[in-house]
Amino acid sequence: MKTSIGIFFLAFFILPKMLQGQDTWLLKSAENNVPIPYAKVTEVNSLQWTSSNSQGEFQLDSSLFTDGATFSISAMGYGDTLVSLDRIKKSKLVLLRSRYVEMEEHLVVSKLLKKQEIGHLDLPFSFSKSEGRRQAPITTNRYAVYVEFPRKGTKLLSKLSYYLSELGDPNPTITLRVLVSDEIKKPKEGRIYRISQFKDIKFQSQSLYESQGYGWSEIDLSQDEIIIPEKYKGAFLIFDLMDKGKQIQESLVIPFQNKSREKLHAGFYQTSGILGVYNKNNDHFAVVLEYLTE
Repeated sequence: MKTSIGIFFLAFFILPKMLQGQDTWLLKSAENNVPIPYAKVTEVNSLQWTSSNSQGEFQLDSSLFTDGATFSISAMGYGDTLVSLDRIKKSKLVLLRSRYVEMEEHLVVSKLLKKQEIGHLDLPFSFSKSEGRRQAPITTNRYAVYVEFPRKGTKLLSKLSYYLSELGDPNPTITLRVLVSDEIKKPKEGRIYRISQFKDIKFQSQSLYESQGYGWSEIDLSQDEIIIPEKYKGAFLIFDLMDKGKQIQESLVIPFQNKSREKLHAGFYQTSGILGVYNKNNDHFAVVLEYLTE
């Protein structure tokens, strides 16, 4: 009987106190008031992060952050937005302004398409010197890869492969963003650019991708209609890990491949809103992109 009373006390009094700081916010478009799914919400100093669900809702325990905390919110099709803790305490609604490439309708004739591939599954890997040491979710939840397209023509992305290291988790759920720029024709190695100089190819993310264990995972992009107009000679691919609501967050670890002549470059995209390409000549993250051209 005493055991039952003890369990009841724990469930009724202790658990609500553990959860009482966990509030829910809603992300919506400032233009048409629609919810914004699968956005990344990161506190810029601690790098603690979460993500919105398919209804645009995300949860935070505001009591865990200092009064001067600031959150960076990034989502496919929207400009990166900085929001202070004071502001989100005042309203459970956060509005973002859209930023994406507005394209005319493009008819793709499948019989005329040619398959192209950038990257190679058989290139050697360059693993971290901390092999065997599990990587933290705070620092391994986003990857950026810059792809140069060697041929002219409109590009229709059809398949993406990426390699998962055992330093992270085997089945992370990710989103994929494709960023292009009218200002930056080709990012220079080591140069820092602003995210405001780039736009998403797609308006809004409707797809989550489930990884398939350690080793190579494959994403079928053929139904996502990711079309890159001919005028763009390259694009950033942004891999964002999503929060599954577990007590312990997962981590995403993609190793380097070296001795490569592929038109792939390891990049970075930070919560402060800067991105660019690392100064590595023959090393890039283990990624293979397949696309179709006319």
